Amino acid sequence: METRIAAEPRGHLLATFARLAAIPTVRIVLVMSIGIFFFNHGLNNWLPEILRSKGLETAQAGFWAAIPTGVSVLAALLIPRWATPERRLRVLALLIVGAGITTVLLHLQPGVPLAAGLVLQGLARGAMMTVSLLLLVEVPGVGPKRAGTAGGLFFTAAEIGGVSGPVVIGLVHDATGGFSAALAMLSIVCVLLLGLLLVLKRCLRDDALQ
Repeated sequence: METRIAAEPRGHLLATFARLAAIPTVRIVLVMSIGIFFFNHGLNNWLPEILRSKGLETAQAGFWAAIPTGVSVLAALLIPRWATPERRLRVLALLIVGAGITTVLLHLQPGVPLAAGLVLQGLARGAMMTVSLLLLVEVPGVGPKRAGTAGGLFFTAAEIGGVSGPVVIGLVHDATGGFSAALAMLSIVCVLLLGLLLVLKRCLRDDALQ
């Protein structure tokens, strides 16, 4: 496959970007990448402060905040292997639902439910981006030949959320004096991601019928 792809003529990079961005399913995945990075980067950066706001000491908050990090390592290794093409959309939907449950459980005081929420955050954090990237590469019109370009486009769009997530959460915290409104905002982001996933499923089904 690599030899065949290398032998094929290469188009201009900007033209390839434009051709990929013109595919509706690609655009949906790119918008989803913004939301995924908004959630991941925003919550990752503010998690210690969210935990401290619940009365935990700095060291305790650090230990609790390490739970998602440890879980995300395992999730990154295991979940993409389970997310085979026929299960990929369902796996991503479950990860998004888990992320949404996290934003609800983070309203609670330290205890087993909050720890469960941190585990769910780690699962989502470790696998949502990878599974989304796999979906993008499998979109008709992308494929192995344009996988590298599509990946670059994915991260270019995603970092909009990566930058704005921590900033917006900080602004909402300062405006409201707490993290409740910021967590509610992240819940809404998860709902929007599920809606986009449904649209993506319909688009992929239409592409398969053509």
